[in-house]
This record gives sequence, C-alpha cells and structure tokens, in this order.
Amino acid sequence: DSNVTSGQIYSAVIAKERRGDFLGGTIQVVPHVTTEIKERFKRLAQKSQAEVILIEVGGTVGDIEGQPFLEAIRQMRNDVGRDNVLCIHVTFLPYLTTTQELKTKPTQHSVNELRRIGIQPDIIICRSDYPISEGIRDKVSLFCDVERQAVIFLPTVPTIYEVPLVLEEAGLGQLIVNKLSLKAKPTDLNQWRELTARLKTDREPVNIALVGKYVELQDAYFSVREALCHAALYHDQDINLLWIPSEDLEEDGS
Repeated sequence: DSNVTSGQIYSAVIAKERRGDFLGGTIQVVPHVTTEIKERFKRLAQKSQAEVILIEVGGTVGDIEGQPFLEAIRQMRNDVGRDNVLCIHVTFLPYLTTTQELKTKPTQHSVNELRRIGIQPDIIICRSDYPISEGIRDKVSLFCDVERQAVIFLPTVPTIYEVPLVLEEAGLGQLIVNKLSLKAKPTDLNQWRELTARLKTDREPVNIALVGKYVELQDAYFSVREALCHAALYHDQDINLLWIPSEDLEEDGS
C-alpha cells in the first residue's frame, strides 16, 4: 500500500472501466486517474491511522510520468484543506567550477514549473556538494517566494543516515510542526546519533557475493544491499559486496 506506481494506477482504472464503474464514459487523466491516486493516499491514511502521511513523488518536475501525481497533490489541497497539506520541494544546486559559484537558476525554474501546475512549495530543501552561503538562501527565498527560514540546506554527507540529523539541526522538524499545527514532543535523536557514529567506526569486513542478472545496475538491488548493511551493523561487522553477473556462473540455466 505504501508504494504506488503509475502501472498500478492505470491498471486499477482500466479494471474499473471494464466493470462498468464509469457507465461507459470516456476515461481521462483528470478526474479518473487523479481520483484513483487520491483514493490510494486516503486508504493508506485510514489503514495506518497515522496523524501524518509522507508522500514522495519521484522524478523531476515536468516529467510526463509524474504529472498525474502532482495534479493529484494539487487537488488534495482543496480536498482536505490547505492547512492540512505541506509541500516540500527538493532541488539541487549545481556548482560551476569556472566561476566557482552555486547556481540557483535550476531551482527557480523548477519552482516556476511547479507553480504552473498549481503547487506553491512551502519548504525548499537545497541539495549541494559544496557549502551554501546565506546569500544563496536569501536569493532562493526571494525568487521562489518562500520564507527565508523555510529554505533548508542539505549538503552531501558521508552516509544517508546522517541526513535526519542535518535536517533536524537545520530546523526542518520544528518548521513542519509549526506549519501543520501539530503537537509534538521534544525530539530525541541520541540513539540515531549513536547509530551514525557506529557507521563511521572501523569494523571487521565480511565478504558477501551477490549473484544477479542486473548487477551492472546496482540500484536494482538497492534494498538487498541496504538490508545487508543493516544486518552487518547489527552484528558489528562491515560488508564487502562482490557483484557477480549470473551469466558468468551459468550460461544455459538449471
């Protein structure tokens, strides 16, 4: 339920059409596809009984695959009330070596594209491989019409598990609590800090061979790789993954 793909959505809409749910009407992206997307979100909220659900729309603003999802997000602001929806836009600030500066133009254009769809981001998270100055924050705030404190810097860190600590230190958590009018206890990330500290310590490595058909594209096995990393950390070990194409072991199959 927590992973919604375009294929699932279109398949569900086609199945409803074949059952006659639309009474022979023409199937359209709006409202039929977007309604199905919103129904998935609502079912997830009802099933989990969560106070807040986090919806990540992958890809880049303007991608044709993501347009129905962004349109559904836009509609949800009207469905559940603007005070109950918070839009966070994650952008990348490229660094030009010739001028030795970070450029905000891609972020400005991305936000403009979001506005064209009908979504004004409440918070902008700026990714960068280089230190970001306060002048960049002012510029993004001015041109993207976002409060200065709602422009959050997220520099590249050695491991993704440090990201929650960086975002909390930048004030993202309190910002979300304030904008959604939530009651929240003081944040305690001591256990998480201990975890990230353990990740940085030297541990005895264990060699693990991962045999697969698509090892050239290692992201295809991302969840497997992360699961192994979690297991290794639990046992205070490190892992050395060896990627082996299945064709190298067996050409003709079993």
